[in-house]
Amino acid sequence: MMGAYTHNLDQKNRLAIPAKIRAELGDSFVLTVSPSGEQCLLAYTFDGWDSVMARINDQPSSEDLMLTQRFIYMHSDKIDLDSQGRMTIPAAFMQEAGFRKEVHILGVGERVEFWDPEIFRRMQERNREIMQSKKIFFSL
Repeated sequence: MMGAYTHNLDQKNRLAIPAKIRAELGDSFVLTVSPSGEQCLLAYTFDGWDSVMARINDQPSSEDLMLTQRFIYMHSDKIDLDSQGRMTIPAAFMQEAGFRKEVHILGVGERVEFWDPEIFRRMQERNREIMQSKKIFFSL
């Protein structure tokens, strides 16, 4: 999945999913908070989710694995789009992501990321500084 979009939330915390993203993500998918600690939400197709969870669950049994599994599963939910291609974002997810009115929607390979615009702007500035300080550049 790829592309970047900005859409407004309505009063019922519904967010329209862009048609190009919806075509790949589907009408039902898994929504989760970012386990990396970034203040955003992630969406996966069910196949993508199974792949991510298989990589996590294939780790050797440990306390860290149990904590990771517990965190991910308790902060994940199945989302169904309505007939207008909108998802209703659960209140706990709204709070976790810091959403107010607008949401940036990014296609990032196997997942979709949802960001509050101000949090996203700060993250982009931080990433740019890190990439420049480490001289991380890619040519296509």
